[in-house]
Amino acid sequence: MSTINVHYFASLREASGLSHEEISFEGTYKELYLNLVQKYHFNLPPEMVMVAVNDEFSTMDEVVIPHSKVVFIPPVAGG
Repeated sequence: MSTINVHYFASLREASGLSHEEISFEGTYKELYLNLVQKYHFNLPPEMVMVAVNDEFSTMDEVVIPHSKVVFIPPVAGG
């Protein structure tokens, strides 16, 4: 399995209690996110969360890149 560094922001950080963690995972970013939903009980469906890989936006259907930095970004409100 590949090790990746996953970072959390806003409500995902609050739910996980972590700013980041190292995870061993193979599959797509959507599968990774759904795995984390089970682990941390995130209340956002994957369709509402964006993913960035190595500081560039990606799609949830892409396969996880080994040894990458993955950031899950929930919707942000502001004004």
